Amino acid sequence: MKAQIHRSKLVSIKGLAEETGIPARTLRSLFHAGKICGIKLGHRTLVFDPARVRAALDKFEVKAVV
Repeated sequence: MKAQIHRSKLVSIKGLAEETGIPARTLRSLFHAGKICGIKLGHRTLVFDPARVRAALDKFEVKAVV
């Protein structure tokens, strides 16, 4: 029996930048630093699962001290 993998739609770096409001250059830097996960297809093409990127970015949120 094969395990089923549920994945949301993969988007390009440009699509991810539009969705998150973070510049593509910054997202590319975060990817190369290993802070967000993505899939490298070929020499230049990067695709991302927006849900996984959002989860990774949420880990960097700084809670306000009141």
